[in-house]
Amino acid sequence: MGEHGTLLEQVNLSPSVRESFPWVRELRREFHRHPELGFEEVWTQKRIEEELSRLGMEYREVAKTGLVSLLDTGASGQCAMVRTDIDALPVEEQNEHDYKSEHPGRMHACGHDAHMAIMLGTIRELKQSPPQKGVVKFIFQPGEEGFLGAKHMIEAGVMEEPKVDVVFGYHVWQPLPVGKIGIVPGPCMAAVDVFTVRIIGSSTHAAYPHGGVDPIYIAAQVISALQSIVSRNLNPLDRAVVTVGAINAGTAFNIIPEYAELKGTVRTFSPEARKLIPERFRAIVSGVAEALGGRAEIEYLQEIPATVNDPEVAAFVREVAEEIVGKENVVEPEPSMGGEDHAFYQEIAPGCYSFIGMANPEKGAIYPHHHPKFNLDEDALAIGVELISQVTRRWLNQH
Repeated sequence: MGEHGTLLEQVNLSPSVRESFPWVRELRREFHRHPELGFEEVWTQKRIEEELSRLGMEYREVAKTGLVSLLDTGASGQCAMVRTDIDALPVEEQNEHDYKSEHPGRMHACGHDAHMAIMLGTIRELKQSPPQKGVVKFIFQPGEEGFLGAKHMIEAGVMEEPKVDVVFGYHVWQPLPVGKIGIVPGPCMAAVDVFTVRIIGSSTHAAYPHGGVDPIYIAAQVISALQSIVSRNLNPLDRAVVTVGAINAGTAFNIIPEYAELKGTVRTFSPEARKLIPERFRAIVSGVAEALGGRAEIEYLQEIPATVNDPEVAAFVREVAEEIVGKENVVEPEPSMGGEDHAFYQEIAPGCYSFIGMANPEKGAIYPHHHPKFNLDEDALAIGVELISQVTRRWLNQH
């Protein structure tokens, strides 16, 4: 959409969003300089509280380093919740810009710095021009990167008092060029299961394999057999991934060890696949191990459900997005096999999780999420503020 330097001139932004853009951009850079890991976001929490106070917003601390803030119009209506994540990753940044991470080994390599800035920009917009009725609940969630922070927020009561009627989430998205917005009706991010398997054999000298049971050989057969689940047990029209990401066994070249350990993940979209795969997984792992003279200890955890967008809410968000960036720039991207604990909120209330394009080779925004050179075209910030503030205001006005 447009040439370098002209994108925001072509986007239908409110004058107030254009005016606040430098402030939002500077907030993002400040957050980027001070990344903190899950449930360690002490500086981040205090910095957000400072901005909320400046905006005239009351807040309360929840789930250790999380925050909740309400904008109540005083007129009866629905409660719309907007959520952002606030934690960083244990990544050593390799960028050289002047807002590079000041903390070795930590980096906002997924865009949560941008998400926080978009949220504060949205609060500013809705504070200046609030909905006609209803309540907006803003939540700043810690621990999205592997800590199931959403569950902690839900346990702290963020979906109640007032009860949430609709949920809006968003992610700056490297697979999409800046100026594009992605809306997926239905499942948009995969369910995440994790497993650990210990194959128990019998140790012996490597020169005399017949004297023991080789767990490494068994593990190799297990890994191969697990791939049959997707290729032979799952409906070909469904989608799933079974990945063994780590295998650890042995201490020396001439010893067959007692055990081998496998760790991995399973990603699914449909409830049927998420029910089928653990059943086949356990049967295959146990069966192969026993057939080859060993046994298996299996730990299989279903951690995060699929993020599923409500079709009605997604259609509404798409309509608003088309008015901002143009119909041709609102796309339906492929659902992501990545997981997102935002899914827990949308299991409780209908919602839409949107993808805000941020890639731009001319600005070096070419690296994927979690990469040490990850960066974004910051024009995406203004588009995000416009989208989320408009969606929230208009939903409450119309419902």
